[in-house]
Amino acid sequence: MPLSSQVSNDISVFFEPESVAVVGPTNNPLKFGHYLMLNLLDLGFKGKVYPVNLKADAVLGVKAHPRVDLIPEEVEVVAIIVPARSVPQVMKDCAKKGVKGVVILSSGFREAGGKGIKFEREIVETAKKAGIRIVGPNTTGILNTSNSFTTSFVPLPKLRKGNVAFIAQTGLFAAAAFWWILSAEPFGLSKVMGLGNKSDVDDSEALEYLARDEDTTVVAIYMEGIKEGRKFLAAAQKATQRKPVLILKSGRTEEGMKAALSHTGSLGMRDEIFDVACKKVGAIRVRDFEELMDLAKAFALQPLAKGNKIGIASMTGAGCVMAADYSTEHNLEVAELSDETVRYIGSYLPSWVKVKNPFDSEMLFESVGPEECLKISLEGMLSDRNVDCVLGVLPSSPMFAFDIETPIKELREKYPYKPLTINIIGSKDMVDLWTKQLEDISVPVYPSIERCVKALGALSRYQKI
Repeated sequence: MPLSSQVSNDISVFFEPESVAVVGPTNNPLKFGHYLMLNLLDLGFKGKVYPVNLKADAVLGVKAHPRVDLIPEEVEVVAIIVPARSVPQVMKDCAKKGVKGVVILSSGFREAGGKGIKFEREIVETAKKAGIRIVGPNTTGILNTSNSFTTSFVPLPKLRKGNVAFIAQTGLFAAAAFWWILSAEPFGLSKVMGLGNKSDVDDSEALEYLARDEDTTVVAIYMEGIKEGRKFLAAAQKATQRKPVLILKSGRTEEGMKAALSHTGSLGMRDEIFDVACKKVGAIRVRDFEELMDLAKAFALQPLAKGNKIGIASMTGAGCVMAADYSTEHNLEVAELSDETVRYIGSYLPSWVKVKNPFDSEMLFESVGPEECLKISLEGMLSDRNVDCVLGVLPSSPMFAFDIETPIKELREKYPYKPLTINIIGSKDMVDLWTKQLEDISVPVYPSIERCVKALGALSRYQKI
């Protein structure tokens, strides 16, 4: 439905409210409403929080009110987590109160069919007349790490600030994905906006907001369908001029589209059309959650590649061959090393050894030892004017135990403008240790050569945009 002229296009209130009412909080730790309220208090949101509960005088020690319109102070945002049948009346109360935005976490609307369709239509009509914006229904809503505001109803830990924002059409990204990022990824989050059924606020408006957001340098999107295709593509084209936009769109097959319709009530778009559209506007399409995380990590931690010439240094010959194959597949070209690089690396090798790219550093390893081998081979690639990005392939085993962090940290400080990814294979304990050491200094590590190359390919491809 088109929005009325009195409805604001500014959705910043959903991320930066000074006050929020929670409809449906409870003191019962077995209920979702309990954790929605608890998150706001435990994470340290500095704004006013007003629980709305007909049966309780207080929730988690905070005075409760029976209805939103009976709260005496101003309320900017309302988070609703009550059964779908009760939401239309709550929306009328919000209209009386004059709130600016409503986040509806409840499910049982358009995605459920039947009366759910009627409920969703009613809340949208009420909101339009009152000039209220809606996020949802059927969503976990909002997360802003800069002010600790959230409408998530799953328990959240203390928020780790970062530069990656997510727009998601599912609660997965404000729940399970957040925990994965916190425990397994070296980057943090800036904002999350769960859109659910997209009855009002959609991907386009979320993307427009995040494109302007100074805390965000990478935007990752999970979607099941597009509400207004032309509007979204226009927003994506503008956003990609400022920062990379990564899109994971499910519902690629007929069965997937049927599942999306039952999950969020989303109608799909032919996958080949969407793929072409993404390329046209400069958005980077990914195939699965793993690739979304991989590329988000690369863009969050590394500079863009200035071209598509890759330098490859591997302590195994097989690594050289596989990296060359993957480079071709991901639109990277194996660089021709400069004479300076050939002389520099060659000065540490027997005269009969030819230095070329990809560089098999096994002989260098035998000549100078593991730590110097790592430093010389990677510095040769990073310093070479013909090389735009660098891949290092390292084996890890007790016989190769050495200080990996110090030389790579020195190289990152010396060559901060050239992207570097590392693949480590071998002893799991050492792989885990080295991965943490390198990612703590913002060098992304991937468990396969192909994922390393794919990340570098994305850094190169976006630079062309």
